[in-house]
Amino acid sequence: MFCKSDLCLIIGLIVFVFDLTWSQLIRPVYVYEGLIKSIRDYFNNTCIVFLHSNPNLIETQGLMENEHLLALQKYLSMTHHIRTTFMDFHMFNTRKKTFDCLQIGQSYFHIKRPLFILLNDHEDTRDGFAHQIATWIAMAYPTWIVFFSNETKFEDFFFEIYVPFDCKFMVIQNSPNVIGREIITEVYQVDKGRELRSSQFGIWDVRNGLKGPKHGLFLRRNNLFGQNIRVTSIHDPPISLFHRNERNEITKISGFFGEVILLLQEALNCTFTYKEAKSWGMCLPNGSCTGAIGMLMNNDVDFAATEFMMTSDRLDAISFTTPIYTTKCRAYIKRPASSDVKWDAYTAPFSINIWRAIAFFIVLTSGTIVLIQRLFTVTSPYLRNDNRLRFTEILFFVTGAFCNQGMKQSILDPVRIVHFIIHLSAVVIVAAYSAALISFLTVKTFIMPFTTMDGLLKDKTYRFGVIGDSADFSFFQNTSDKIMNVLFDELLMKETDLPNNYLDGLERVCKDDKYAFMTLDNMATLLQQKVDCKLEPLDVITQTTIAMALQPNSPYRGIINANILLLKDNGILQRLLETQWSVQLSGGSEKSSWKSVEIGDIVPLLLFIIAAVFISCLICVMERVIFMSFFNRIKNK
Repeated sequence: MFCKSDLCLIIGLIVFVFDLTWSQLIRPVYVYEGLIKSIRDYFNNTCIVFLHSNPNLIETQGLMENEHLLALQKYLSMTHHIRTTFMDFHMFNTRKKTFDCLQIGQSYFHIKRPLFILLNDHEDTRDGFAHQIATWIAMAYPTWIVFFSNETKFEDFFFEIYVPFDCKFMVIQNSPNVIGREIITEVYQVDKGRELRSSQFGIWDVRNGLKGPKHGLFLRRNNLFGQNIRVTSIHDPPISLFHRNERNEITKISGFFGEVILLLQEALNCTFTYKEAKSWGMCLPNGSCTGAIGMLMNNDVDFAATEFMMTSDRLDAISFTTPIYTTKCRAYIKRPASSDVKWDAYTAPFSINIWRAIAFFIVLTSGTIVLIQRLFTVTSPYLRNDNRLRFTEILFFVTGAFCNQGMKQSILDPVRIVHFIIHLSAVVIVAAYSAALISFLTVKTFIMPFTTMDGLLKDKTYRFGVIGDSADFSFFQNTSDKIMNVLFDELLMKETDLPNNYLDGLERVCKDDKYAFMTLDNMATLLQQKVDCKLEPLDVITQTTIAMALQPNSPYRGIINANILLLKDNGILQRLLETQWSVQLSGGSEKSSWKSVEIGDIVPLLLFIIAAVFISCLICVMERVIFMSFFNRIKNK
């Protein structure tokens, strides 16, 4: 028979064992409070979510356990004003079944910088997390903390859990040597199925708090340990070109983007295998995507190393790297033929105001000479019989001086001074006119038929094209601009064979007399040397940013972006842009904008001479007739 005291002892032991079995806290409360607060401050998380496996946490925990959990929540939410909640795995699982998994993910991403915490490493915690949470949640989005006992091995706990390369997942363990010190270790995997890797994140103790890492995440994780990354690109000379072996397998990509990924390969310690994409791709109304975008969505490749325009409609299908460069997007046409006969060739070097000033100067100096002569006639009577010239004659001589002709010498010093001013001014004006005339005659001039997309639409004689199956096509297809909509319906939809790349499009511009093609400014500059006509730009359609593309939520996006930023900060990317593009620009023979003077350039001058000779002959005949008539009258008298 058991006495009453023995029965109470047995019941107490049962309750104690029950509490130990279901206890959520495996550290003192002050450790949870201080360590969680320190990590939250380090990552600047906006909220804290405690995940556990017990669906009835309050009912099944002992009184002391409940007080500790309540104290932990009050410390974080009331003392430090951090939004804090407890949530069991079953709640996630129920919501996942009630709603679509993707909908959970989208609503989950509305929480900014959450901190998820597993209070212990119990078997039920591990199983619930592995099967109900880790299988569908975006692991890299939150910051994770799990508290381990010293007996738990990393490989055992994470056996069925994939921790992506860019995931911030920290394991807390007691220091075996120092009491009250916690060792914080971050774990990750380079890829699913690869070994679990770990490195020390920092240490924490009550006195000194958290001593975290001095470097950022991707300076600590800067090695992919030979991971193979599947890369796709597009044959888009000259910035991406394929090199193949005897079996027609792509072994290398050259050009600007080829050099960029070679630098990334060296920095990341990874390998690349290549696949060719036929187009950049676009997303269709049924949700499927084509080209390189479709390859990324279908997990055929990991990385697209070519120029991608960063557009909002692509963000739902792929993710972009940090921008590589910024450029402008516009349409280009072939330079129109210049006029054969320049009727204004000999007046265009000076503006109308300069011609007026020269004419006024000639009249003014002629009038000055006449005035000086008359003043001397009045003041000096002995000059009355001097052979003075009329105003029209002086005007003729002054005009001749501007044509490098001489003037009749005067005996009056003031008139000589005026002559000197006239000749000096004439030398300067004739020299300036000659230089401007030579430049005007030797530089081809042309008149653009239009400069805007509205003008292209109203012209109705030009065709218009963009790269097929690309962001350029999607831009016109989805635009809200009325002019672009009409241009898409009336011109672009009539094109049955759109170009495959920028070079193909610009070659069509040169081949067809009236063909407009939309491209990037930097591509038009590069390819100008590879086409046999002069390209002329229209007004800018839009400013665009160019980047490379990865799979949605790619674990390698962060480390690739970090290395691209390092290339930018060190000036390597800018130098690569300059060297790669300058090599392409200097590769072709530049065509000079100067030309020799041809017969068409002097037609106006020849016509002027012919007209002057004809008028001179006509006046000569008229004078002869008048003179003979006057002579006959005198003779008859």
